[in-house]
Amino acid sequence: MSPKAIAFVGLLLVGSGVLAGLMSVTSGGEPCGSTFFEATSAATDQLAGCDDVRNLVRIPVTVLITMGAVMLLAAFLWKRQITVSRG
Repeated sequence: MSPKAIAFVGLLLVGSGVLAGLMSVTSGGEPCGSTFFEATSAATDQLAGCDDVRNLVRIPVTVLITMGAVMLLAAFLWKRQITVSRG
């Protein structure tokens, strides 16, 4: 794979992680907000369920964003290969 293809896949992973993190989640039919932002209208008794759901969604979102960032870093470092010449 070329560095451009790796960077493109990395951007797709970061973008999908951000979009997945911004999607709203529910617990028992009650809105809990998104993975990144807590809903202000969540009832106090639903707060524990909302925390569980938000934490479950946060795991794959974090993995997507981290893997995308690693791929972007790999593409950047691949383009900037360091060569050592003996002279």
